[in-house]
Amino acid sequence: MRKFQCLTGMIFLNALSLCLPNGQIVAQSKRVTLETKAGIQWAGVDRPGDLFLVLTTGEIQKFDKTGKKLGSHSFDRAPTLFDPMDGVQCFYYMATENQYGNISSDLSTATRHVLDPAFAISPWLVCPSLHELWILDASDFTIKKTTQGSATISLEAALIHQGSKKIQDYLYMREYQNYVFLLDKNAGVHLFNSLGKFIKTLGESGMDAFNFLGEELYYVKGNELLVLDLYTEEKRKLTLPQPCRMALVTDDTLFAIEQNRVVIYDFKP
Repeated sequence: MRKFQCLTGMIFLNALSLCLPNGQIVAQSKRVTLETKAGIQWAGVDRPGDLFLVLTTGEIQKFDKTGKKLGSHSFDRAPTLFDPMDGVQCFYYMATENQYGNISSDLSTATRHVLDPAFAISPWLVCPSLHELWILDASDFTIKKTTQGSATISLEAALIHQGSKKIQDYLYMREYQNYVFLLDKNAGVHLFNSLGKFIKTLGESGMDAFNFLGEELYYVKGNELLVLDLYTEEKRKLTLPQPCRMALVTDDTLFAIEQNRVVIYDFKP
């Protein structure tokens, strides 16, 4: 994924207000604004709530919720897929080089492994599982899972899709709570169980990013954050304090992601 160049932060103290679905108004304050010299291609948060930015130049940078820079790592190009994971290490996949690996928590070091060509003819997306990998193969529209230690393929399942479907429609893949979530820009997020069996599709067409907060999946639509319970499918909406391309939420922070800027807010979802 992408490179993040120099950031400069400016502190803002103006208070905002946020309307919750039950009508309650919660005061919000803008903590800091981070500006980038390169476009932000992707952004995510790890389990502890730190922010990762992947820039179009190939650099990855990490920040805490106050906007303090915690580390950076540069690739020649932006990874095809990046997963912040648990805060101990993060994961990346480079489709062009057919390589994947982990980056240390401070982003100072990275491992590199070549994906075994026996696993997939045309791997499109690769995401981590516990000591394993999930692979989306563009040659036959299948998802595959490796065995412990990524030694062989343990299961393979065909995607259910229309004949006109293009592999480019699939934008991101992630394992979460023992399920696999595959983002299809024309349909929403397809949910598969640990055996690769299709369960249901969440969200809607036109999505280009999603994330999780506990047992909820959320994504940006217009000036709102749409929040969907993974198990009951109960929906709620949060009005965002500003327009943004992506929004990332933790227990007490909202990161509003724009093209070349991140605005960090105090936030109580």
